[in-house]
Amino acid sequence: MSDSIDEECLKFLRGSLEAMPVVIRCSLLKPKASASDRLKWTGLAFRLVHGPVGGTATDLDRENAREAADILREVVPQLEKIRNGHSSARLRQKADHYLRRIATETG
Repeated sequence: MSDSIDEECLKFLRGSLEAMPVVIRCSLLKPKASASDRLKWTGLAFRLVHGPVGGTATDLDRENAREAADILREVVPQLEKIRNGHSSARLRQKADHYLRRIATETG
């Protein structure tokens, strides 16, 4: 019985990992997304770019990393708006930090 539960859990986790880039893209590019939400989703996209910590990257991890890098390049205009015009200095600094990372880490 535990083997079937383990198999179901693995299928669920794999499905979640496969959907993650789509969820991040939709959340980041949603027109009504707040600046803080956009920055949180940007942080998650960077986590996908870097893949698993302490483990071997799978084909799915590499595919997600490529998609996340594409997503980060797409979100640059929104991050520039936050950096250049948001009232919160903390959010402007975070957006600037992410823009620099995008420029250096995603080529």
